[in-house]
Amino acid sequence: MITYIKIDGFKSFHNFEMEFTPFTVIAGANASGKSNLFDALTLLSRLAETDNLKRAFSEQRGEFIELFTQYGDDNYATEIEFVVEMLVNKDIKDAWGNDTKLKYTRLRYELSIKRIINSSGIQDLTVSKENLFKLNHQEDVWVSGIIPKKTLEYWRPKVGTGKRGIPYIETVYDNNLATIQVPQDGTTGNKRRFPLSNATRTVLSSFDTIDFPHVFAAKEEMKSWKFLQLNPEDLRQATNKNNGEDTISISGKNLAAALFRIKQTDKYLLKEISRKLNTFLPNFTEVDVIDDNENKQYLIKLKDVDKKEFSSRVLSEGTLRILALCILEFDEKHTGLLCFEEPENGIHPFRIKAMTELLKDLSVDFNEIEIPLRQVIVNTHSPVLVGNMEVWKYDKNVSIWYAQMRTSVADSNGFRLKLNSTKISPVIKDNALQQLSLVFSEQDRKLTLSIVNDYLKTAQFEDSII
Repeated sequence: MITYIKIDGFKSFHNFEMEFTPFTVIAGANASGKSNLFDALTLLSRLAETDNLKRAFSEQRGEFIELFTQYGDDNYATEIEFVVEMLVNKDIKDAWGNDTKLKYTRLRYELSIKRIINSSGIQDLTVSKENLFKLNHQEDVWVSGIIPKKTLEYWRPKVGTGKRGIPYIETVYDNNLATIQVPQDGTTGNKRRFPLSNATRTVLSSFDTIDFPHVFAAKEEMKSWKFLQLNPEDLRQATNKNNGEDTISISGKNLAAALFRIKQTDKYLLKEISRKLNTFLPNFTEVDVIDDNENKQYLIKLKDVDKKEFSSRVLSEGTLRILALCILEFDEKHTGLLCFEEPENGIHPFRIKAMTELLKDLSVDFNEIEIPLRQVIVNTHSPVLVGNMEVWKYDKNVSIWYAQMRTSVADSNGFRLKLNSTKISPVIKDNALQQLSLVFSEQDRKLTLSIVNDYLKTAQFEDSII
């Protein structure tokens, strides 16, 4: 779970900071930078996994130079800096089945990527700084503001003796040469070293075992960040039994195979999914998945109140989206962060409330224990969706933020330049700012749900007349 991010030099972000809760909604008009935040999270997730910086950058929209903040014509930032704070699972397991428990579940990761000219005279990318360390319990304002005292030690175990005093990953300098060192947990003197001269991948991406458990946990957390882009055609199709996939893809493929796996694991869960769907779509009373041996596929079927059967091929986009979220909630393979851009698309306004409640149900409630550590971040420009957030105004697990472009002043090569940058501010819901460690301006402190709704309605009207 990501709890805090700082971004500088990436797209529309200049000295940007934001905090997150298990269910975080970011509202804002088009072109306010909401999608850029998801792009930053996508890039970080790929940098934690891929063995090539340029490959991760090439998967983003536009040329890689366009990912650096532009201060003017042909004037781009030379460095992108990220800081991420996380709450990670205390139990981890690697691909070889080795498992262990973490001593610390609150981690801070710092990464800087710099533009350089390589030996061939071509623009290239390199890691200029990378650090990972634990967050001290007594300084952890986020935890004290969000997690109840009664469950705190479950999510962030108490540490008695042998407290960690050195970083898990640290950039050090020897004769002005940067090197990253990674000490093994629980040992002294046993360190892996990585020279930073022309580094083409992150150090985090090179660890795949629990030999360095906290480094591995940070990598697995960032790899688990998913970016849902549900496609109705993918949701409708049956799953080929021979493709070997039984987890739901970001576009909604393999929905039937995932449901079949859940049915085989526990048939009772199929009834729970049926009840959940019926709560939001009362016309449907039963969800099932058919093992179609003749066509070698799995196919989802729904029954309505009149016992009529409908295959997924004929269901509406809105019904399919709600069904997919119901299945995800009961899928034990779904953990980590789920980012969903404009979930209201393709949904009838009367069903947006149901969609919002389902997304909330997909996030962890820190009042409970021994449940998956799940998080949902949504961006939206829908005043209907934002209006539905009123019901959770006393819930610390829920936060609402408002994105807008603002003019700020930035230093570039000794010059002070005006820059349009993204600002995402908290929306007040019963003293919400008291649980945040960030400092906000008086203008930001006055943002309320009603004000944000007015902004969004105005923006919608302006969009419609362009």
